[in-house]
Amino acid sequence: MSAVEELPPFRYRQPRMEYVEDVEKYVPGGYHPVDIGDVIGTGTQQYEVIHKLGHGGFSTVWLVQLRSDIDRPSYFALKILYAEVSDSDDDELRALQHLREVSGPLGHPNVLTLYHSFKISGPNGEHLCLVFPVLGPSLKAYKILEALSGLARHQLCCQVASGMAFLHEHGVCHGDFTPTNVAFELPNIHSMSRTQLYQLLGDPESEPLKLGNGSYSEHAPKRVIQTPNFPSLDYSSLSRVVIVDFGNAFFADSPPQSSGSPIDFFPPEICFGYSPSTKSDVWQLACVLYTIHAREPLFPTFFRIFEILVGTIVAGKEPKTTDPAWWFEEKQSEKTIDSRFSQHAQHLPTNLIREYTRLLHDMVAYEPTQRISAADAAQRLKSMTYTDDS
Repeated sequence: MSAVEELPPFRYRQPRMEYVEDVEKYVPGGYHPVDIGDVIGTGTQQYEVIHKLGHGGFSTVWLVQLRSDIDRPSYFALKILYAEVSDSDDDELRALQHLREVSGPLGHPNVLTLYHSFKISGPNGEHLCLVFPVLGPSLKAYKILEALSGLARHQLCCQVASGMAFLHEHGVCHGDFTPTNVAFELPNIHSMSRTQLYQLLGDPESEPLKLGNGSYSEHAPKRVIQTPNFPSLDYSSLSRVVIVDFGNAFFADSPPQSSGSPIDFFPPEICFGYSPSTKSDVWQLACVLYTIHAREPLFPTFFRIFEILVGTIVAGKEPKTTDPAWWFEEKQSEKTIDSRFSQHAQHLPTNLIREYTRLLHDMVAYEPTQRISAADAAQRLKSMTYTDDS
């Protein structure tokens, strides 16, 4: 028997493209195989896949068009969850349905609205599908933040804080609040033709997806498609962001035992085994506010190790962080939040730099009980007076 024939049944050839999902998860219980042109839905709600929007650890997201509205385009984002996740009592669906019930179909302008949900069956199992408005790149796209003015970034901070306050007001914690989970709203998308959409997103880039022995698998699509890079997106047109991805959301009165967030956004209490809470969300909100202006993590860990995270967060009135670039030098450089924010937020007027640093301190207090609420943070951001120093 050859070495190729001895490979595990789902050992795929890894694609060369960078921005694609983990192809090893195209297995029973995993991702649902999707390709451009597929029609997905139930009953009268049939959606044609026309592009890819993104992916996560337990889902892929596709740009789709409602087939009943061919003459008058209605574009949506279709999120197809991992089959194993879909089999459980899905917390994401429950949280989104609850928010829709308490706030009506329009919801909050800065919180994702669920339009429709249904289940489909495929070669890897049964998958929950969630239909949302189409959104663009996330705050993780630092090049977009760099192109925005100080005032525009301040307004983004006001929006994300307002959205978080709305969630907490209705008893929901996000649980994984990072720049990746805050997306820009795309203006005028429903007036675009498909040709204009492809100009905005770029043509779909793909590679064949084969097993190690060179054959195709019935559990995977024939090709894997890269997440678009929005080559013709006008950054100046972006003015609103929306909180997305409620895969780790939970109700405040029934928290999980741990968090699914990246380690750079772990509040210190989670590192010591405490359950996440609204105050954990506030810690992560502070990290996002900092990132919007500084375009780097508030508490970088570099090696992604819990002990290093705890070491970067120094208890006291003025938390400090150790700059990873200096870890291998003879002398380490320790900088306070104040000095780092002042250095990276020179696009802000002096009065706002001072107010932001005070706000960040109040949001990342070591003890969760000493942190302000998301509503307090939203109110303080809203009350800040933007005065142009020039």
